[in-house]
Amino acid sequence: MPQFDSLRLIRQVAEGSMSAVWEGDWGGAHVAVKILKAEPRSSAGAKEAAAALLREVKIWSNLRHPAVCNFMGTCVQRGLPAIVLEYLPGSLHDLLHKPSSAGKHTKLRPLSERVQVQIGREIATGVAYLHSKQLIHRDIKAANVLLDEHLHVKLTDFGISTGFGPEHTAETGTYRYMAPEVIRHQQYDHKCDVYSYGVLLWEVLHRQVPFRTHTPLQAAYAVAMERERPQVTLKALLAPFASVIVACWDESPIRRPDAAQVVELLTKLEAGMPAPTPQSSSGSFLHSLIKKGDAAQG
Repeated sequence: MPQFDSLRLIRQVAEGSMSAVWEGDWGGAHVAVKILKAEPRSSAGAKEAAAALLREVKIWSNLRHPAVCNFMGTCVQRGLPAIVLEYLPGSLHDLLHKPSSAGKHTKLRPLSERVQVQIGREIATGVAYLHSKQLIHRDIKAANVLLDEHLHVKLTDFGISTGFGPEHTAETGTYRYMAPEVIRHQQYDHKCDVYSYGVLLWEVLHRQVPFRTHTPLQAAYAVAMERERPQVTLKALLAPFASVIVACWDESPIRRPDAAQVVELLTKLEAGMPAPTPQSSSGSFLHSLIKKGDAAQG
């Protein structure tokens, strides 16, 4: 499109099976550019990838929310279809699990309980918004949550998202976060996102990878066949949030709360926390956590 004539690619920052993500400059604005990896007419696989990209564009172009990565438009780059997006410096996965270097030692950077809760609540607002738009994300996980410089969250990657109804039975998503009914190829609805969110909230508050001692397939089997869930061992200040986690990953989708109810619960619990201290963590360390060019973007 003409408005992207001044778009300049800077460096590739991520790559998937069907697309690559580049950091770009658009008239002085920092953007991310998701480019299809093959010409749509070159093969059946490329045609399928192009169709998926078009579906993602159709979904993303109708989303406007503070907790959703901003869609700016489409264009052609290097002769290939591309999506232009808001640039964000890092992912929630990296924030939670990527250690920092201090001399010969590496350790996770400090993150206050209030910031952890804020992140969890903001993700819930994004999921609730998607559901209000009759949209199921189907791959809620730490890698699909990006962060701005102040640690405010932005949901991304709508490549496998779908609308409410008709009947959904396809096994779709990431095993460590996947709802048991999805793993078992049973009929499912938007409550599969609530399950995934419950696992993600557990991850945010514990700062541990879900089922870290399991392979992905072992995790799926444990969830679907043995009804296993990660052990909840929260610090005293975060202990009240255990009830939200457990409610979200209930075996029965009907018993799981709606995402909007989760937002209400988290907001009330957050309001009851002690006032923050001046030493509370902020987004000021995000750039040192994630080096320029390491961001994973949609």
